[in-house]
Amino acid sequence: MEQNTGVIAMDGITNEYINNAIDELTTQLGVKEPIAVQTVLEPLGARNIKECTERIANYLGLPIVVNLSHVPFESTGLARTNHVGRGVGSITAQVSILSYLPFYGTPGLDNFPISIRISDNCLKYPITFTAIMAHELSHIVLRSLWHKERNNEVYADLTAMILGFSRVMKKVRKIKETQTVGTRSHVIYSETVTKTLMTTYGYLSDDQFKLASDKIDGILKKYRTSCRDSKEKLMRRLTDYEKQILIYGRQLFKFGKFIDYVDRKHVTRMPQEDATKMITFHQPGYVDRFAGVLRSNEERHKQIHDNLHVGLSKSNHCHYTKQTTDSLRLLYKDVDALLSSLEQECMLLKNDIAVPKKYIGFLTKF
Repeated sequence: MEQNTGVIAMDGITNEYINNAIDELTTQLGVKEPIAVQTVLEPLGARNIKECTERIANYLGLPIVVNLSHVPFESTGLARTNHVGRGVGSITAQVSILSYLPFYGTPGLDNFPISIRISDNCLKYPITFTAIMAHELSHIVLRSLWHKERNNEVYADLTAMILGFSRVMKKVRKIKETQTVGTRSHVIYSETVTKTLMTTYGYLSDDQFKLASDKIDGILKKYRTSCRDSKEKLMRRLTDYEKQILIYGRQLFKFGKFIDYVDRKHVTRMPQEDATKMITFHQPGYVDRFAGVLRSNEERHKQIHDNLHVGLSKSNHCHYTKQTTDSLRLLYKDVDALLSSLEQECMLLKNDIAVPKKYIGFLTKF
């Protein structure tokens, strides 16, 4: 026989409530690619619960240090998973949150100590333990944001899903356990009587969980595409800027050579307008200004390129935020403005080059 003991949702939770909560949380936290389950389960193979917990925390954006203690307790106020509020197989976890918790995303969270008590049987259901810890640690995320719903269990579930644990939680939403309840005797044989318990994890109904998962997947796809397109667009513009700097450098080199050639050949027969221009070219600081433009653009390009390279190497490529895409767009505008300004400088230089160029033969120019 099968018995469903799962709590499907908290009272009063509507689809609109879930949609609004997801919109609010993704605005604050962004959204993450689903974590590879093996990434967090691997330490459990070596019974290293501390490392597993810290990997979960790190993926949630909590670079904390976990202090674990094992106690044989059960609690009804931690991870509500069935009709009596107990974790699957009585797996329980309790996180002690200090009142002076640093703000989310700040250096103060680095190696910040968090005390967690867990039941001794947490290794019996490793993936369930992973989902429960993601839920409990999400309360820390909300607390570090000073979120008004930091004690809200639905918000904790949604936070864990948004930050990459949606697929993990989906795997443990429905856990079947078969238990022997006795035997039934017949004339020539006896029959073992069993019952199957279906435990539902979490605070959302199946339909609500699917709604939340689909919405989060849609946001993830949108952010992923936006971030990728912004990066590609920026890199193309930065390449255009680099090419323009090379063109400007070659033009400046050519300008200097052409002036030197005209000087050495003592060209005297030229219109008054050109003669005036040539005099201007020899004034102190005239050519130096062009050289200064080249140096400043080379330095600016190197600065942007190096900072972008370091930023991309340090960034969490699985985490997408509105701030990240906005920063990429703003940087694109900066590079575009630099490129436009340099193109104008190139036109000025090109107009000046045209003056001495008139007095240089084809073979000499070649």
